[in-house]
Amino acid sequence: MKSFARLALFLVTCGAAARAEYSTHRCVGGSEAFVCTIVIFGYNPEKNIPQFHLPKDVKAIRFVRSFYITRTDECISAYDALLHKQLNSPVAIEARYVFMHTIEMPSNVEYADFTDNLIQTIGAPSNQSYALRYLNLNENHKIDASSIVNISRFVNLETLYIADCSLEQIPSGIFDKLTRLTRLFIGGNDFTQLDLSMLPSSLSVLNLDNSYIRSFSFPSNHFPALEHLNFEFNKLRDVDIEALLAMAPKLKLFALGHNEIKRARVEEILGELDRRNVAYYNTELPSDSECQPDERKFRGLCIPESSFPLEVGDWIEIVLLVALAVSVLLGVVIGGMKLWAKYPPSWEFVNYFNRRVESS
Repeated sequence: MKSFARLALFLVTCGAAARAEYSTHRCVGGSEAFVCTIVIFGYNPEKNIPQFHLPKDVKAIRFVRSFYITRTDECISAYDALLHKQLNSPVAIEARYVFMHTIEMPSNVEYADFTDNLIQTIGAPSNQSYALRYLNLNENHKIDASSIVNISRFVNLETLYIADCSLEQIPSGIFDKLTRLTRLFIGGNDFTQLDLSMLPSSLSVLNLDNSYIRSFSFPSNHFPALEHLNFEFNKLRDVDIEALLAMAPKLKLFALGHNEIKRARVEEILGELDRRNVAYYNTELPSDSECQPDERKFRGLCIPESSFPLEVGDWIEIVLLVALAVSVLLGVVIGGMKLWAKYPPSWEFVNYFNRRVESS
């Protein structure tokens, strides 16, 4: 009897140890020395406390999806203080496409990439400071203006991505304290207008492509360090190039392709950019000069076909088409007249047909 009890106790202990081992998350093989890659798992702050077995020298955590996800609960719903502590408080976090909806930003994190999630809440208590220098929130379509207000507390930010988030506006004052921000990517949103004076003057790169903006006002000398500016794929019909260059006197690249600017005006703008030695498309990216089916390339820049005036060849083509249509019409009329003359109608038949119609 005692032997059976000991065996049962041994089996229970082994089972518990096996479950603990199974529920402890480890770095996958091939992880870098200071970066631990972990396959995502189900984490809900109200339901479970994850356990990890991590090397002591790990400073960065990267969450990745497994090749086959069979359970709908295999998602990290939040990155909070508990999860951060269990991960030994790393300084860099990459959690892309893990279905996360809440972030509680730790004070020591310097790099955070939460691309392609469901972020709705960004917690950042005002009574602490933040080391965050890089933040990527691209493709979080549930974010709205109220969700990103707390970004204003990350005063050490140098690079910020909030592109392709369906934002309709940027909260006023959000950038007032971000005096170290040099790279800002806010394209791919639903802006119809944007006040550039609300953006930090420390920027060296500003990307505002793929929006619905029709015009800009350019505050003079507002961006003394700006070198790269991207307005591609908007609804612009004109650009005050003199005012723009006065706003950013050190500009090296002004990408303005895929806008609805008339060719004559485009030529004037490009002429001024050439005189100032400012590029207007990125020669290092071949895709930057690839035109859409309804566009035409002009001096390396893609602009809509509708922006081009009708040229001599176009007018000749129109005249020839009209002449062809007139010729066909005349041929039909003349042919009909000849047939009428050669085969006149039988008036007896016509009168008979009219009488039948009247009698009915």
